[in-house]
Amino acid sequence: MSVQITTYTGLKAGMLAWLARSGDALLDARFDDFLLNCERRMYYGVAVDDPASPLRSEALRIPEMETVDAAFALAAGTVAQPAGFLELISAYNNSLAAPLAIVSQRTLDGYGRQGLGGTRLIAVSGTNFRLLDAPQPSSRVGTATLRYYRKLATPAGSIVNDILANYPDVYLYGCLAEAAIFTQGEAEAARYLQLYNASVAGLNARTQRITASSVPVIRVRAGRLP
Repeated sequence: MSVQITTYTGLKAGMLAWLARSGDALLDARFDDFLLNCERRMYYGVAVDDPASPLRSEALRIPEMETVDAAFALAAGTVAQPAGFLELISAYNNSLAAPLAIVSQRTLDGYGRQGLGGTRLIAVSGTNFRLLDAPQPSSRVGTATLRYYRKLATPAGSIVNDILANYPDVYLYGCLAEAAIFTQGEAEAARYLQLYNASVAGLNARTQRITASSVPVIRVRAGRLP
């Protein structure tokens, strides 16, 4: 029998079947909300005061979410982040043939008016990047190679992303947890969140094993507007 939960329609039907609520018009109509909240948890994680709380979730970071922009245009001051940006993995100044150090905004502020002889530092600033010694408008605009984690296309209709295609349990358990929260099924929500968190932790551990031999980098998450 072929897997049925690796499509948008199959995921919705699977969620209702797992809940023993097939044909439930209300849950069917709210499915896109469950999917939206599932992806919010998946991409950003959920932080709580108690690390042992069942509501806590770490963000999913897997190779399928990595992308490379080999010609990211540098500019003075701030530069808009790419669409769907989540976290920087590495940055390389193509013009200087040297890495860009990923730092905090506070570190950039500490340099004041001091120059470094070319763009060498990058920081996440809200929904932008800040650069130190970025090329001025009158200068030749340089480029950088950015490796970063990004959001994938949200499943809808015939649209399927690599997470749903390869790891459908992440979406299934995430949507089940959101549906249980909606129906105020506290025990069910805790159970499905436990399954969801176990799936995400396993995939993140796999990512760590894959990248264990690479040079450690500081990964900086996207900023969010208030």
